[in-house]
Amino acid sequence: MVKVYPSEDNTIFALDIGTRSVIGIVALVEAGRLRIIAQCACEHENRAMYDGQVHDIPKVAGTVLEVKRCLENKIGFGLGKAAIAAAGRSLVTRLCRVEMQLGSEAEVDAALVNGLEIAGVKTAQQELLAGSAETEKYYCVGHSVVRYYLNDYPITSLIGHRASKVAAEVLATFLPESVVNGLYAVLHRAGLEPLILTLEPIAAIEVAIPEGMRLLNLALVDIGAGTSDIAITRKGSVVAYGMVPVAGDEITEAVAEAFLLDFEEAERVKRLLAGGGEITCRDILGDELVLAAGQVLAAVEPAVDRLAGEVASAILELNGGEPPRSVFCVGGGSRLPGLAAKLAGRLGVEERKVAVRGREVIRGLAVDEEGLEGPEGVTVVGIGSVAVKKLARDFIKVIVDGREFSIFSSKDLTVAGVLAQAEFNPRDLIGYHGRDLKFTFNGQERVIYGTLGRPAEIYVNGQKASLKTPVKEGDEIVVQKAVPGEDARIRAGELAGGLRCVKISLNGEQVTAFPVITANGARVTPDYEVKNGDCIEIKELPCVGDLLNGGEAGDVLVEVNGEPAGFDRVLNEGDEVRLHKKKPERVQVGNGAAGSAAAGAKGPAVPGPVLTGEKAAAGTAAAAGAVGAGSIEVTVNGRPTVLSGRKKYLLLDVLNYVDINRHPSRGRVVLKLNGRDAGYMDELKDKDRVEIYWETE
Repeated sequence: MVKVYPSEDNTIFALDIGTRSVIGIVALVEAGRLRIIAQCACEHENRAMYDGQVHDIPKVAGTVLEVKRCLENKIGFGLGKAAIAAAGRSLVTRLCRVEMQLGSEAEVDAALVNGLEIAGVKTAQQELLAGSAETEKYYCVGHSVVRYYLNDYPITSLIGHRASKVAAEVLATFLPESVVNGLYAVLHRAGLEPLILTLEPIAAIEVAIPEGMRLLNLALVDIGAGTSDIAITRKGSVVAYGMVPVAGDEITEAVAEAFLLDFEEAERVKRLLAGGGEITCRDILGDELVLAAGQVLAAVEPAVDRLAGEVASAILELNGGEPPRSVFCVGGGSRLPGLAAKLAGRLGVEERKVAVRGREVIRGLAVDEEGLEGPEGVTVVGIGSVAVKKLARDFIKVIVDGREFSIFSSKDLTVAGVLAQAEFNPRDLIGYHGRDLKFTFNGQERVIYGTLGRPAEIYVNGQKASLKTPVKEGDEIVVQKAVPGEDARIRAGELAGGLRCVKISLNGEQVTAFPVITANGARVTPDYEVKNGDCIEIKELPCVGDLLNGGEAGDVLVEVNGEPAGFDRVLNEGDEVRLHKKKPERVQVGNGAAGSAAAGAKGPAVPGPVLTGEKAAAGTAAAAGAVGAGSIEVTVNGRPTVLSGRKKYLLLDVLNYVDINRHPSRGRVVLKLNGRDAGYMDELKDKDRVEIYWETE
C-alpha cells in the first residue's frame, strides 16, 4: 500500500461543535479508507451553547480556535477550512418527488443525477417557503435520496442506465438561518471558512449505519449534551430525521439539584457514573461529599426516564408508530448507565437490540493516535466522511472585495445572501443622512439640514448590480461602501453673515466692541457652535449698555464723544466712551504726594489712588466687618473693600469707591487685576487684588 503523506491539499478538517465540547480531527483518504492523523477535544469554559445552539459566539469561537491550534501543532501546517455539522434544533424536513424527462433513451451520468437531487432540494425548499408563515429564512443543511425511479420503476442507482424519464424522492432537511449563521460566525472568528455543512444525524449515520445495513429498519440516536438527534433507515434509504431537545445536560442538572453541586462539578460526577464505585465531590457550600454511583443514579432516575421516554416517542413517531428492529446509540450522552435499557423498555424491544456504539463500528477507519474511541468520537468521523463525498458540492467560490469566500449555495443565491455569509456589515450599505439642526434665531424657527448620504454601489463582474442580483460560481462582487451624510453644523457668528465689529475708546483705552450674541440668554462669542433647541439672539451694533456685560448701571454716568448718553446709545466706529460715577467723591488718582511724584517722573507708574473722605471711611468700615451673603471682599490699591448688593461684580464697580481725575495733563489709566492687565468688564471674585493708577508718558 502506498502511504499518503498529509498536506493542506489532501486532508479534511472536521469539527463537531457540540453543546459541551468541540471535537476536531484531521483526516485523509488513503487506499479507499479514512485515516485520522490527528485529533483533539476541548470543553467550553462555561455554558456557551444550549440545545445545540450557539449563544456566546466569542466563547465558542475561542474553544474552536484552541482545537485548531492544537491540531496545527500536531500536523505541522495551517488549517483554513472546516467541515461542520449542525444539531437538529428546530429541524424541518420535506419529502418530495421530482421527475426529469430525457426525451430519448439517454444514458444517465453522475452530473444528471446530481442535477436531479438539486432539483428535489429546491422543490422541497419552495414547498417549505409556501407553507410557512414565519419570517425567518431556512437553509438546507443536508438531503438524502429515499428512492430513485427509472421509467417509474424503483431502482437503487441510476448511473449507467438508459431511460426516457428519471425521478427521485428526496428527503431534504432545513434549519433556521439563525442556527446556521451562528456556526458560520464561530468559524469566521476562529479564522476558518466552511468546507461543507451537514446535519449531525446525517453525519453520524454515514459511518454508524453504512448503506449495506440500511435495508433494515434501524434507528440511530446521537445523544449529546443539548440535543438527541435521530435518523431512521428502511429499504436501503434514510427515510426520516428528527430531534428532541433533551439530552445529557438534563441529567447533569438533575445531579446538581439533588446534591447542591454547581454545573461543572455535576457534569464531572455524571461522567464518573459509568465506572461505578464511590465519587468524591464538593457542593456549593464547600462541603466534601462521598457519593456512591448507585446513589447518584437513583437520584437522577426520573430525569433518565424522561430522556428515554422523549427519545422513544420521537423514534416511534418517525417510524410510523412501530419500533425499529434495532437502535444504535452514539454521542457522549449515551454512556449514561441504564439509559439503553430504559430506551429498550420504552420501545418494547429486547435490551440487546438497543446498543451503544463507538468507533469500532466504523468500517475501514484507521487512527494514528489513541483517544475518542467511545461513542462521543463517532459523529466527527461522520462529518469528515460526508465532506469527502460532498466536497465542493454545496459551496461555491465567490470573491467579495478582493477576498475569496466559500459560500453555501443550497438555493438561488443573490448578492444579499453572499454578503450575509461573508459577514459584510449591513451599515456599510446604507448612506444615512446627517442629523438636522433645529433652533430659534431672533424669534424665528430655523432648520439647517444635514447633508444627504450616498448609498453603496454594488458591482458584479464589473457591471452595476443590486442586492437582488443572482450570483454564481466564480463571480466577483465589489461593494463601494455607503458614505454617510454630515450632521448640520453652524456657528453663531455665521447666522448674520459677516458681522461688523466696532472699534471704540473706552475710558481712554482702545477696545473692540463685538456684536452682541446670546444663546439661551447667555452671552457667547461668534465661535459658539449652535446646538439643537438653542435660542440664539444677535444684535449686530452694540449699545453702551452692552459694555456693562450684565452689570448693574444705575449709578454710572455715560459720555459718548464728550456728550451725555443713555445706555441704549448705539455705538459706532471711533466713538469715545467714558463711564464714571454719577456723584464722585473727592478721591482722585494722582493727587497728593504720591500723585505729584508720579506726575514729575517718567517711566514706571506710581500706584494710587489714596482713599480719603467719606468713601474711604465707608469702604474701610465695611471691610472691618463680616462679609455678608452675596458680598465679596477685594483689595483696591492695598486697601480692603467690601462690595455688596449685586449678584455679579465687575472691575467697573470699584468706581463706587475710587474716583479718577478724567482730565490728566498726560498719561493713561492702568487697570490691573491680581497683577495682570485688566479691563473694566473683567469680573471680580472674592479676595481679588485691584490696582488703578496713572502711568506717565
